[in-house]
Parts: sequence; C-alpha cells; structure tokens
Amino acid sequence: MREKLHYLLCGLAMGAADVVPGVSGGTIAFITGIYDKLLNGIKAFNATFFRLFFSGKWKEAFALIPWGFLLPLLAGIVTSIFSLARLTLYLLHTWPEALWAFFFGLIISSIILMTRGLRMPAANVVLLVLGAVFAWFITGAEAMSAAHTLPHIFVAGFIALCAMILPGISGSFMLVIMGQYAYILSAVVHLDLPVLFTFIAGGLCGLMSFSRVLSACFRRYPSQTSAALIGVMAGSLRTVWPWHDGTWPALPPAMDGMVVVAALTCACGVALPLLVQRIANAAKQAHGGSANES
Repeated sequence: MREKLHYLLCGLAMGAADVVPGVSGGTIAFITGIYDKLLNGIKAFNATFFRLFFSGKWKEAFALIPWGFLLPLLAGIVTSIFSLARLTLYLLHTWPEALWAFFFGLIISSIILMTRGLRMPAANVVLLVLGAVFAWFITGAEAMSAAHTLPHIFVAGFIALCAMILPGISGSFMLVIMGQYAYILSAVVHLDLPVLFTFIAGGLCGLMSFSRVLSACFRRYPSQTSAALIGVMAGSLRTVWPWHDGTWPALPPAMDGMVVVAALTCACGVALPLLVQRIANAAKQAHGGSANES
C-alpha cells in the first residue's frame, strides 16, 4: 500500500510538472526514482500483449502489465492535470518568478543526483555538451502558429508525450513551440473529448515507440545515455530561469523582495529531491537491516 501511495504522489508531481511549459514529467520521474519502472511499464504494451488482446485472451494479455505501478501513477497524473491545471496557471500568472525558480532548483538537484557515481570519460563529456546545446536551442525556439485540426492534434500528442518521458525537454513546451499549448489546455479545462482522445491516441503511439528507444539506449549504453540526458537537462535550464529578455536568460530587473522569494523557492527546489532521496535511502537501509535480523 505504501508503494502505491508513492506511485500516486509521483504521478501527481508528474502531472503538475507537465502542465507547465519548461518542466518535464520525465525529470520528475528521475527525481523520484521511478524512471526505469516507467519505461518498463510502457514497454509492457508490446506485440505479445496486442496479439493476446486481439485474439480474445484478455486475461493473459492484462497479466503482462504492471498494473500495481501504472494505475496509481496514471491516476496521479490524470488527477493532477485536471485538478491542478487552473492552480498551476494561477501561480504561473501571479508568482511566475517564484514558481520558475522552484523548478530551476528541481532541475539543478536532479542533475546533481544523476551525476553521482557516473563515469565521465571524454566521450561522455562530449555527449553531455551535445545534449546541452541541443536542449538550449530547442528551448529557445520561437512558437509557431498551427492549425488545430485532428491530424495536427495527433502529431502534437505524439511529439509532446515523447518529450514528456525525456528528462529536460518539456512536453508542454513542445506544445508551445507547435502552437498547440493553449488549445490543448483549453480542451482539458472544457473537456473537449474529440480533441482529448485524438491527443491521447497520438501520445500513446509516441510513448510506446520512444520508450523502447530510450530503454534500448539505457541497456546498451547506460553511462553515455545518462550523460546525454544530463546535458539535455542542463540545457533546459534556459527555459526555467525566472527572468528573460526575449528568449534569453537575463538578470533580475531590480534587487527587490521577489528576488529573495525566488532564491528561497529555488533553494527549496534543490533541497526537496535530495531530502527525498536521503529519506528513501534511510528507509531502504532500515528495511535491509530488519530483513537481515529476521
């Protein structure tokens, strides 16, 4: 039961992050330590599953899926998106610097956690730099205008949910670049089902294909993949820096109380994942100790 509650809370955090352009649900999955489980859970919807499902062997098909992980996680993501969309947008409009600073701290903390114990030969350093450059230019791209037809919505869902599981690249930010963010968010708020179902269908196709690519990269080239993703997360800091001049990060216009508030929320963002990991490590050690005693 404690594990399911943990997955539910992770889903709530991922959903809240995915509403905000610039923050990746994949980053939250990394911070909370469920990234591998997320990729493996998505990969469970494979050819064997669909073969059994469409041949009427539903029980055997559904037995292949880790529902104990996916259901609470999805419940958290969906609940968060539909319930926190208005709150997140409210904070984004009333306390933008403080909110962006908090997310900036979260990403800094996740980079610290990912670099612990990671080997960094020259090839990995090159991949890290390339990942950072890629994310820096992607997150600095100007938004385009786009039609809101169902085929466009399907493609937007495909790209956005691929980005959602990629740490450092925000799915909602990709929607901004594609000119679909406000339209999709409006569909969520007003429950425009045709748009939502089309978006979800595109997203599921993207998730099931891209998760296999990422999983294969981690399996064959674990340190290189981690280095590239750390670079992507570092490059994405451009988006979540609280102050901008156009698309470029800038210094605060004045050293006022908001700078202090932003510094405090940034410190909270850095401290929170580190504290969560310390608590999780302590719980693991305590569990291991009690198991050894028994």
